Amino acid sequence: MFRLSMVLMIVALVCGLTLALINLQTAPVIAQQKQALLERSLRAVLAADHFEKYEGTITYYEALDKDGVVLGWCLPLAARGYGGAIQVLAGVDVTGVITGVTVLEHRETPGLGAKIVAIAAGETEPAFLKQFKGKKNDGLILSKVNAAGSVQAITGATISSKAVLNSVREGVGIFLKDKLVL
Repeated sequence: MFRLSMVLMIVALVCGLTLALINLQTAPVIAQQKQALLERSLRAVLAADHFEKYEGTITYYEALDKDGVVLGWCLPLAARGYGGAIQVLAGVDVTGVITGVTVLEHRETPGLGAKIVAIAAGETEPAFLKQFKGKKNDGLILSKVNAAGSVQAITGATISSKAVLNSVREGVGIFLKDKLVL
């Protein structure tokens, strides 16, 4: 029995060390990929020459043109969806209009909640997220039918739709109250 325990301990030790070494090798690559995704997402929600990160009570990225003029802000937001946390990035221009929304990470159910990021054939961006463009934050209303001025929920994925909309409405609302006098 002692011999078996020692063999199992050695196997566990070798496996643990192997996993630790693999983690050391892959961690920088994973960090680079996450940074590249963030940079692409920043440009997708707000066209700008460069972004400067600010951290405080709210973390945000200030979007600047080549002359340093502020074009707007990108806000990393989070919401609790059906399958867990949904990481969202919302762009807002200096007038308070939403320029775009993208989902950075989610664990929603494939075929249902994952439709928040589904791109239809012939399209370049998800239909659900495209609905946010050009709307003011205080006008964000979720609707189950296609009502004028509202954001239509995804059928069968109301929790995911509501999570994204609420995170944008609340996060952008708090940020704009602090940043702008609207």
